[in-house]
Amino acid sequence: MSEMEQSLPSMVHQTQPDSTDEVLPMIQLISSLIEKRCDKFLNAKYGLTTPQFQLLLAAGQGMNVTLGGLSEQLNCSRGNVTGIVDRLERDLWLKRERSTDDRRVITVRLTDKGELVGDIQKELATELASLSLVWDRKQKENLSNLLSRLYKELKE
Repeated sequence: MSEMEQSLPSMVHQTQPDSTDEVLPMIQLISSLIEKRCDKFLNAKYGLTTPQFQLLLAAGQGMNVTLGGLSEQLNCSRGNVTGIVDRLERDLWLKRERSTDDRRVITVRLTDKGELVGDIQKELATELASLSLVWDRKQKENLSNLLSRLYKELKE
């Protein structure tokens, strides 16, 4: 258990006005726990890791998706993308193809199995939607507004 997870009970039960310094660490902890839940779901049901799933989503966005383009889109090194693609190709989720115009260019395309990524995304969204059952409608609206403000601030 991480240090942040160990301090969670004190953060949750604190109601003092000066506890605002703990909001962002709490968001970070919740983000980590949600990511773990996604990992567990994807691995148990489909044998995928989150990076593999993200790559499949990116590869499904268009035609002629190159390894370099995936690297940029996923914000990771080309070597990491190559390793992920190796495993996805081995497990028949996608297929590499060399460009007929320039043999140095390698594109990837989803296989029939890979085309399931949209369905997997919907299943994952349903799985995560159950987390919001802890709030009533008004609480969801308030939280959504607060998180939207934070998102806009971070994007600037």
